[in-house]
Amino acid sequence: MSELAENDIIEFRLNSWLENAAICGLVNILGEDHVTIKNQSIEVPLSEFVNFEEVYFNYFAKQYEKLSSFTKILAYEAEMARQQQDNFSHFTRKDYDRLQKYLTDLKRYGTSNSYKAVYPLIESSVDIEGLLKSIKLDKLKKNELEQNREQVVERVKKLYEQLDKVYVYFKRADVQRYLPAKIQIYSVINKGYSDVSFLNRQESKGDFFEKYHQYFVSSMMNYLNEEHKKDKLTCSNCHRPIKKGDLSYSFINQAGYDANRKQSNAWDFNNDLYMCPICRLMYTCIPAGFTYVYNQGLFVNDNHTLQSLIDVNKGIRLNVLELNKTDVRSKNTYAALIRTLQDQMNRQSRKEIQDIQVIRYENERYYFNLLPKHILRTINMSKEKLPQLFNAGFTLNSESHYLYPEVVDSLMNNTNLFRLIHQILRVKATGGQVYTSSNQIMKMIEINQNFLKELIQMTPLEPQELERIRRDGYFFKKEYANKRKGDSVGLRLLNALKVNDRNAFMDILLNSYMYLNKQVPHYFTEVFSDDEHYKTIGYCFVTGMIGEAHNAEGGNENE
Repeated sequence: MSELAENDIIEFRLNSWLENAAICGLVNILGEDHVTIKNQSIEVPLSEFVNFEEVYFNYFAKQYEKLSSFTKILAYEAEMARQQQDNFSHFTRKDYDRLQKYLTDLKRYGTSNSYKAVYPLIESSVDIEGLLKSIKLDKLKKNELEQNREQVVERVKKLYEQLDKVYVYFKRADVQRYLPAKIQIYSVINKGYSDVSFLNRQESKGDFFEKYHQYFVSSMMNYLNEEHKKDKLTCSNCHRPIKKGDLSYSFINQAGYDANRKQSNAWDFNNDLYMCPICRLMYTCIPAGFTYVYNQGLFVNDNHTLQSLIDVNKGIRLNVLELNKTDVRSKNTYAALIRTLQDQMNRQSRKEIQDIQVIRYENERYYFNLLPKHILRTINMSKEKLPQLFNAGFTLNSESHYLYPEVVDSLMNNTNLFRLIHQILRVKATGGQVYTSSNQIMKMIEINQNFLKELIQMTPLEPQELERIRRDGYFFKKEYANKRKGDSVGLRLLNALKVNDRNAFMDILLNSYMYLNKQVPHYFTEVFSDDEHYKTIGYCFVTGMIGEAHNAEGGNENE
């Protein structure tokens, strides 16, 4: 048996995205100052794993503090102090309604399973569940506040006395240690792995700090203290010798399988994918390598160096925090990715842009995208246009679509935006719910041109030319005395664009111009040059026909 020394180190090397996410998470949890970062590996002193469970759960509690229900519970305390300091002189019906809504949330969170699992761990004489259930606030009657203000304020003051007891309880050091961490177990940590230790249903009760320590940290220390010269098996990740093949990958979500139940997944029905306790502990850090907003997670596998891997994912995390300052939204993960990639490209302006792998976690599944150089260049060229799509969207088949993530998703999948542009115009033309202006559709067309010119030899149309075509489309429709006839022409042009039928498109257009006795603009001759010009010009024109006027941009009826 070997004796461990505090200055012993454990090395973790970059490998596939799974190991890289775990190593990135381990660095995030310990902090860069506590590990030695090399080009393709990190070295961690063994002393860093003493009380590792404390820094492990504390990291998730701090990192996702803003999204936590615990933060929302304590948030009202500042409002309560303000009202008391103000002696309720500015207390309004709106404040009363807000208090009632807060109490509903407080009871819902406070009696949820996560909270109830923590209460037995707190050595307190306060029956917090009973206290929460006893808090009630009668519904305010019409004009009651104006007619009986003193009684209403007295009612609120008594309620505040109960809330004081609640805050005293939730501010206890042991509550602050357990509760925020417990919330993140079921919000973030279980997105990386499940069904073992404190995440096993049979083990869900009790001190999860101790369970993590015993299951992961202690078993790793025991492994390091054992002699392994006679071991015949090896860890499939780090190739350290192991005695038994009893640690499989089945606990990692979407990456492993139950080797005992699904033997056919392995070659010749013999599973040989085992791991050592060191790697098992490392894999528990996968959730710390991702950046999550609600049910969406993101990890960029920029593995050219370990420092670049850490920097790019730290950039995403910081950008998500920056974007979530005012409003926490899942689409902020996409915005953070774009911001980080643009920052990285700006720093690499003198270097060759390199391909990057992006791993997204959505709907309990992983999605992989390899961002080649031309997509990165498209994103960089579109850095001023993309933010203008942030609040745009539309509803299709009762499902809401946000334009920013849809556009980024299409680009990451190496797909042009014609299908998305068509969907928006179609919904708009048929009177559906669209929260996208014509100006935003034009920005999509410009972004699409940036994408196309990276793929094929084409001369993109200038923004002024695109705007002129859109404006011509707007005034073309205004020529129709019968609005419904104009709408019908717009829909027929849209159908011709969808099936890529240039002849039908020009046939409808020429007949319409002849009917209106107007001259056909010369740029329509370019639709026969290639499909990309045809669709770009066609969608610009139809955007003008279907969209609203752009008076602020110089497109008015007298022009």
